[in-house]
Amino acid sequence: MATDLTKRVQKIAEARSIPESEILEQALERGVENLWIDLILSRYVNDEIGRATSIELVGCDRLKRAERALQAVEDDVRWGLSA
Repeated sequence: MATDLTKRVQKIAEARSIPESEILEQALERGVENLWIDLILSRYVNDEIGRATSIELVGCDRLKRAERALQAVEDDVRWGLSA
C-alpha cells in the first residue's frame, strides 16, 4: 500500500511539474478539510450544533446536500419499514 501511495505521489508530482512535498502538503490539506466537513455535518445531524453555525463553518451548499442525503435515507427507511 505504501509503495502504491509513493508511486502515485511521484506520478502526480511529475505530471504537475512540482515537488512531491507540495503534493503531500496539498493532500494533507484536502484530507483535513474533508475530515472537518464530516465532523461539522455529523454534529449538525446529531443536533450537537445548530444550522446557522453549520452553515457558517461549512457553507450552505454542503449543508443542503447533507440534509437532502439524510432525507433520502430517512425516506428509504420509512419505505423499507412499510413494505
